[in-house]
Amino acid sequence: MQVAELRPRLITFRVAAFQSDNRVEDSGSPWSLELQQEIQVGLAVPTDSNGPLQAIVKITLGAQAHSEQAASQTASFKGEYVAKFHYPPGITESAVTPLLDQEPHQYLLVAQAFPLAMSHFRRELQSTGFDARQLPLGV
Repeated sequence: MQVAELRPRLITFRVAAFQSDNRVEDSGSPWSLELQQEIQVGLAVPTDSNGPLQAIVKITLGAQAHSEQAASQTASFKGEYVAKFHYPPGITESAVTPLLDQEPHQYLLVAQAFPLAMSHFRRELQSTGFDARQLPLGV
């Protein structure tokens, strides 16, 4: 079980980039949507001794859409997201490093950042005309 004193706090979440290409007018035909995701978790050590240790979660979401009636009709989407977490003051790198290798600690971080990333990604897909309700909000 994880010690509560080592639990980081989400400080910032931002959309680093979002790109979409959807040049097809909606004809009412069904589309298939394939989602790819890449999630990276890392530790940022401050350069000065007063700064907090940070856990950083980078999430890249990509989707390719294809019309089921016309194979030439495609659309693509890519979003990059970054979440930063601060560990409490006084926590050392040697205490945190083993935690980042453990799946429960990684899940603690990713489970907070992923729904934020996916909410934005779904909203952007919907703004380009796609019904993205079937995409998951959680990990």
